Amino acid sequence: MAGLAFGRKNCHKPNIVFIMSDDQDRQLGSLDYMPVLQRELVAKGVEFENHFGTVSNCCPSRASLLRGQAAHSTNITHVRPPGGNYDKWRLAGEDLNYLPHWIKKAGYKAEMVGKFLNGYSQANYHIPPKGWDHVDALLEPYINNFNNVVMSQNGERPVQYRGFHSNDVVRIKALDRLDRLLNDRNPFFLAIMPYAPHVAGSNPPTPQARHADMFPGLQAPRFANWNPVDEIQQGKSVFLKDLERMNSEAEASADRLFRGRIQSIQGIDEIIEDVISKLDEAGQLDNTYIIYTTDNGYHIGAHRLPGGKALPYIQDTNLPLIVRGPKMPKGVKSKVASAHLDFAPTFLEIMGLDKAEWPEFLDGRSLLSDWRDPVPKKRLEIGSAKEIINIEFWGDKIVEIPEYAGVRLVNNSYKTLRIVSEESSWMFLHWCTNEMELYNTTADHWEINNLARGDVAHEHQRLIHRLNAILMVTKSCTGDSCRDPWSALQPPQARSRVNSLAAAMAYEYDDFYEQMPKVHFGKCMLYQDEENEKPFYPPGAEKGLGKAHRKPTDNWVSSSPGTVGVRPNQTPAGGPEQRHATMEDLMADVHVLTDEEMGPTVPSEELRD
Repeated sequence: MAGLAFGRKNCHKPNIVFIMSDDQDRQLGSLDYMPVLQRELVAKGVEFENHFGTVSNCCPSRASLLRGQAAHSTNITHVRPPGGNYDKWRLAGEDLNYLPHWIKKAGYKAEMVGKFLNGYSQANYHIPPKGWDHVDALLEPYINNFNNVVMSQNGERPVQYRGFHSNDVVRIKALDRLDRLLNDRNPFFLAIMPYAPHVAGSNPPTPQARHADMFPGLQAPRFANWNPVDEIQQGKSVFLKDLERMNSEAEASADRLFRGRIQSIQGIDEIIEDVISKLDEAGQLDNTYIIYTTDNGYHIGAHRLPGGKALPYIQDTNLPLIVRGPKMPKGVKSKVASAHLDFAPTFLEIMGLDKAEWPEFLDGRSLLSDWRDPVPKKRLEIGSAKEIINIEFWGDKIVEIPEYAGVRLVNNSYKTLRIVSEESSWMFLHWCTNEMELYNTTADHWEINNLARGDVAHEHQRLIHRLNAILMVTKSCTGDSCRDPWSALQPPQARSRVNSLAAAMAYEYDDFYEQMPKVHFGKCMLYQDEENEKPFYPPGAEKGLGKAHRKPTDNWVSSSPGTVGVRPNQTPAGGPEQRHATMEDLMADVHVLTDEEMGPTVPSEELRD
């Protein structure tokens, strides 16, 4: 290993290892149960407490991250049709111009192991994700079964890894790729994307056998939004206000779900441990950014829902983000606000790609200066451009416990705005039913006191006018208008530039913001529709929505992942003997799926009506 470190010592560009779990919470405290993450990343890096997903669902969140765009620009708005999946991503041509292509332009190797996008399956495996130097992806319909691991490497025929748990397969494969990358003189970007702690169908995730008995009796935390009383719940909107309180059976299921999730992320903690060890042995630990996050958050017991995602509230949208790397302080907690669409420009700046070569459609901003100076000495004005977070969603919602299997909660489309500041923070929510919610998240962290319901106080109404104006811009923003929505919201009588919510609250601007067009939905739909979401601001913004940088997909057709054709492990995998299993161990009992086991595959050409 010493020779390896010597061989790479002239490679000054830093490497990036990006580890992203699936559906992991921040607000429920799951990070507290990851001792390696706490020791090696939190204590030796920076934890960003105000990082948010732009959409609280797997596929659209990942698409937003990979393209550096808001979901209204990617138009990948759900995990299944009509909102989106891997087929829609591919048919829109978005796979021709996204993160791995840009990484390679910067002179880096780009590799990925684990989950890519929902809808990548045994039916379309032979049309692999473009751009990567190496991609080894978990496939549907097997991905939900942690004890039946089927993957495709670079579009090759799917392989079943018998006798192994999904977490261990991803770990072993990722470490093998890391070994190879460390033996290459090029800097690298390695994405490691395990499926945990995602549910297994409607059941809790299955942990590795060596973790299955951990945390006996562990219960989900009971915060102020846990199974609230009628007085609180009736301040909600859409289906939420009519939900019945969870009974003891539902609460017990919520606790089992929480415990299973905590058990399942122990395998991710082991991935972190092994990655750190391998980088250290190669002399590359101090020259590597290690980023830990997830695709979207998760709620358990909040607002009378035993488990799930896709809501606009804090537990679903506030995500883990811990970064360790060169020129970064250690053991710091930062209040800097950021979102998933900021990752792509951040990576490009780290890699030193000339900005003239950055894609013109990026909606996010580079966070590199904030990562290196995470506690700025000068505080921003309340509601400045850096403190505005746009969150959106289209489609229905499911509850992820067995008692609710097959139930879909409709009318779950919404537009959300967050002002994230140390002094004053707000969440403004506009549902597809045109109901509104407003929360002072400084005083009401768990978002249970809706200030937009009933007799709205005058000052809150003034605030709503300003927040509506910002949301009118962010709901269809592109590029600079996403990074600085205030640029489109300047009162004509302003003597100086209005660049924060605090400045906009001046009484002399009341008429300007009150007369702004109002966010509106014609009806609740399962996908983004321009006519349904008029008006737009500034006028003509609806002509943007990222359409210049993707193909139309109005008539797109999704492939079916098919059925499970091979049997899972007969005994739970992931015992202690597999903790340090190698590629040789993994490959000792593999099975290449036959045509009969896979069922029909889709043609390589585009699928259209």
